[in-house]
Amino acid sequence: MGSDQTCNDQSGITRSNLMKNTFATEIILPNEQERLAALRRYRILGTYAEKSFKNIAKLVAEIFKSSIAMISLVDGEDVYFGSNVGMDTVVGPRGESFCSLTVLQPEVNVIEDAMQDPIVANNPLVCGDFGLRFYAGAPLITHDGFLIGTVCLVDTQPRKFNEHDRAILEGMAGVVMEQIELRLQNLLDGEQQKLANSQLAEINAKLFASEQRFQTILDTMAEGVGVIDLEGHIIYANEMAQRILGLTHSEIRERTYDDPKWQNLRLDGSPLPDAEHPMAIMMRSRIPVIDYEIGVQPPDKELFYISINAAPLLDPQSGQLIGGIGTFMDVTNRRRVLQQKDEFINVASHELRTPVTSLKAAMQIMGRMKDNPNPVVLSKMIEQSNRSLLRLTSLITDLLDSSRISQGKLNLVKSRFSLSKLISNCCNLIRDSSKHEITVEGDSNIEIEADEQQIEQVLINLVSNAVKYAPDARVITIRIEPCVGEIKIGVEDHGPGIPADQLEHLFEQYYRVDYSGIQFSGLGLGLYISSEIVKKHSGKIGVTSILGKGTNFWFTLPKD
Repeated sequence: MGSDQTCNDQSGITRSNLMKNTFATEIILPNEQERLAALRRYRILGTYAEKSFKNIAKLVAEIFKSSIAMISLVDGEDVYFGSNVGMDTVVGPRGESFCSLTVLQPEVNVIEDAMQDPIVANNPLVCGDFGLRFYAGAPLITHDGFLIGTVCLVDTQPRKFNEHDRAILEGMAGVVMEQIELRLQNLLDGEQQKLANSQLAEINAKLFASEQRFQTILDTMAEGVGVIDLEGHIIYANEMAQRILGLTHSEIRERTYDDPKWQNLRLDGSPLPDAEHPMAIMMRSRIPVIDYEIGVQPPDKELFYISINAAPLLDPQSGQLIGGIGTFMDVTNRRRVLQQKDEFINVASHELRTPVTSLKAAMQIMGRMKDNPNPVVLSKMIEQSNRSLLRLTSLITDLLDSSRISQGKLNLVKSRFSLSKLISNCCNLIRDSSKHEITVEGDSNIEIEADEQQIEQVLINLVSNAVKYAPDARVITIRIEPCVGEIKIGVEDHGPGIPADQLEHLFEQYYRVDYSGIQFSGLGLGLYISSEIVKKHSGKIGVTSILGKGTNFWFTLPKD
């Protein structure tokens, strides 16, 4: 239904460079994009289904005694008529097809004599070799009101088309549209069934894989996971739960969460009543319990603490309680840190009070003798006041450094300096306050790029600790060892040493070494601060110790 013959173009209306409108009216409505989307959702263009309506086209041709009849679909640039009678082609330009006019309104479009119709008179199908004179088309209207195509007939002779004819043609269009809708529904149903079949075929493998992944997740969780039934029996426990409780899966399944074989305790150490267990609270209230800490005392192991989250398991159909799930983690270290923090507060109060009390006493004595000063006593009181102030300043500095580190405000002011100067300052300070001999091994003339004040603080802290904790070991050795890309500095004493189980905690905040009842002054922050300073310099810090032989604290700094 195309023509190459030139006609007078009176409209000049074009949609794009690919489609020229040959009609004396606009053929694109404002809802064109929505209409195209409606057409394409039926997925019929260019398919066998498009040709399957040929029998209806034949029936239309037979009813109306027409040599040409077709079912057309109006796309963006072209009109497709795969189901047709009397046509050699199956697609034509939209700008020339009369069907473009039919999809502009829902009524049957009839042109009884094209030569007399000013809208189509210059169309190449009319004034060209084809010689179209008559056209009648009923639009294909979707369930949501979009006009996507036509059922139409064409003739090369003018003819009449009455209301009865219009009704028949409109009815045929309704039948075609019903078939298109039904085809789409069958297509969607088929796809859904295919998808369902595919899912059913894969469901066992996916379920198995999912169970394996879920089991892997459970087995690699940092928390223990346990599931109980209505009677409180533990029916599942992951690997971490077994590790925390120190039991095998089979041993755990023989127990309940409140089994008397392990003693549950309150945080104050008193027995935990069964009704206060977080799993019991959850089962009773059906409300999740979050971060509930209890102590657990096994019969043959040390007391440990766990934090429990408990949640109810409900039947999805009935909503009835069928059990509970609990996740828990070992918080013994957390409890230990809290205990250390409490102890630290007590120690800090005592340590701060001692120099303040001493300073206050000295000031009171000097105040009483201000009118009649005794030079000897006054000198002693001034010396005592200075020692108290120095001690107080040192304690406050440690507290402020610890606070800055916790807040991430430990800043470095780097410069290049020689280790010999740093070690000399440290040795002079220590020699003035103790009788220890400090020896230096290695090349102290090495220069490094670092914060001199902070590295000096680290070195003084390590040497001071050696003096404090090894009072009977007269020699303290500072050892400098060049390594690949770094310098290692060690401070070694020959004191009593540190128990092996305490070494890993030495650089923790608030940690204080237990020396079997021996009391040492200090807040216990020095090693923590030193560790953070070294880490800030991209270095490492560590310790080796042998009971009865001594301890070696060391740290490294990058050469450049």
